[in-house]
Amino acid sequence: MKTLVTTLKGKCLFDVSMKTQIDGLICIQRESEKDSCLDKFIKGGSVQIDTDNPLEAYEKISNVIRGAKKHGEVYVGYNGNDLGVLLGFVANKEGVDAVYTCFENESLRLPLLKMDISGTRFKILEALDEENLNAVSIGKKIGISRAMVYKHLAGLLDLGLVKQSQMFEKYAITKAGKMVIT
Repeated sequence: MKTLVTTLKGKCLFDVSMKTQIDGLICIQRESEKDSCLDKFIKGGSVQIDTDNPLEAYEKISNVIRGAKKHGEVYVGYNGNDLGVLLGFVANKEGVDAVYTCFENESLRLPLLKMDISGTRFKILEALDEENLNAVSIGKKIGISRAMVYKHLAGLLDLGLVKQSQMFEKYAITKAGKMVIT
């Protein structure tokens, strides 16, 4: 079974549906949005995202994609709204079969992206998910030198996955960082 999980509407939704020859359609949308007209013709439905918390929305979208993957191929189509961007991120993280977006009313297949987080950086994120820590504590917890901790923290700060406290003593994982390790 081929399923399209999407935030697309109108012509772009139709184009992506035709290109992928889907059997099922799951529309990701806010409560206030109307269902797509394709819902009437293709098995599937809509999933309402009724939260303003990005972690909760991320989790709900992840569950939809994981559930669809159990039944076959999964394609994702998204637009540039807040749910669309989050859907695109989850699609790449979960390893769907293809990702599409819409540009100037034309559907466009995008290359799948790979999250390139080293094992050490992943361990730092996991440690910070448990509690906020200073660099010395991070080094002791994961077994690397303080110099290496600072090197990895600089990269994680640049990616927006970690933030520093106002007193610059401790580091904390951001919501984006939590999405990476979930």
